[in-house]
Amino acid sequence: MTDENVDTEKFKQCLPNSMRLSSLDIYETTSHFYIIGTDSTKIKYHVLKLDRNADQTFLVGEPNHSYTRKDVDELLSTISSIVTSQKSRSSGNALLQTIKGAYGILGAVRFLEGYHLLVVTKAKAVALLGHHDIYKVEEVQSVYIPSATTTMSPDEQRYAKLFQSVDLTTNFYFSYTYDLSRTLQENALAQRELKFNKTKYHRKIDADRKFIWNDYLLKPFKDNLVTDKWCLEIVHGYVGQQIIELPCSKLALILIGRRSAIFAGTRFLKRGMDFSGAVANDVETEQIVWDMYSTPSIETGNFTAYVQRRGSIPLFWSQDPSTRGVVGKPPVIVDLVEPNALTTAAHFKDLRHKYGYPISIINLVKRRGGPKTQDEKMLHAQFLKTVKYLNQFMKPGKKIDYISFGMSL
Repeated sequence: MTDENVDTEKFKQCLPNSMRLSSLDIYETTSHFYIIGTDSTKIKYHVLKLDRNADQTFLVGEPNHSYTRKDVDELLSTISSIVTSQKSRSSGNALLQTIKGAYGILGAVRFLEGYHLLVVTKAKAVALLGHHDIYKVEEVQSVYIPSATTTMSPDEQRYAKLFQSVDLTTNFYFSYTYDLSRTLQENALAQRELKFNKTKYHRKIDADRKFIWNDYLLKPFKDNLVTDKWCLEIVHGYVGQQIIELPCSKLALILIGRRSAIFAGTRFLKRGMDFSGAVANDVETEQIVWDMYSTPSIETGNFTAYVQRRGSIPLFWSQDPSTRGVVGKPPVIVDLVEPNALTTAAHFKDLRHKYGYPISIINLVKRRGGPKTQDEKMLHAQFLKTVKYLNQFMKPGKKIDYISFGMSL
């Protein structure tokens, strides 16, 4: 690692969350993109420089110091003067403002020829958790990085159009100052730099990658050691808030649903678990109550939270969606029965690591209803057998609690 990279890494480690940039202006010439960013105070400004001549690689430079508004104006004026003087040699060369007032960068992606930059251009505040605003993504804009003189091929256009069909404005959320990927308890532990269940929490602790949906898109920036103040880490799910007025108090009820990005998929296409123990349709739901008459600080205010995790039964099973139109609900297929239940054990180990003991399961599969529920009864029996097997190796007080609560009963 070069001295310059070491300095950048040290700067990144010293970065407080409050310095995350909330307003970005993007300027372009035929050879570079210049991203000017500032936080809510608009006192300090920062610059990113993206090279447009490197089609196959992602090249970005970031000075490790800040600028004033005057410095930024002088920088833009200098760039404009340089490109204006080059007009005679390169027709159409100019400094243009491409995007104004963006909320942050979602990442960059490459298909065949060059990288596309993804930027949040519209967002709405949907909840206030103490000092922390939570935003919903409402508009995302894609910018093709290669030089304007480079023509996008038909294949590149087709892939770009397919990618843009993914609606990044549907139930994606972020916060500049609050880690949405972690629970209130984890964020409170990080604020106080405390230890829980063998995990040492601290103010610079990384987000839970399980719940970050643009992790792959951020990789080009991380590989270039770009500080995380430029980028947004988005969570997919739901965030809502309701204010409750009482004669003696005023409460904020905040509901956060965060969906895992691992082994995710639609109904019938994703069932059971993968070979790492991650289950399909894994959602962590958190209900937070904040006494608004107390302080808005998580450290000193009155907050309480209740967390529930739901997901597919942690066994290797599936349903073939191609048969749905013929027979209604696709039949359940147990794809693999592990004699030692090692993968199911890995699933519960991950839960214990995060939440501690005890782990309580509420199984909602139907056990009554005649032949129509035979598949669910079979899954119930196999899961109960697996839990009993795992409990043989658990100490008293650390066994898995199993509760069957068929919704049809």
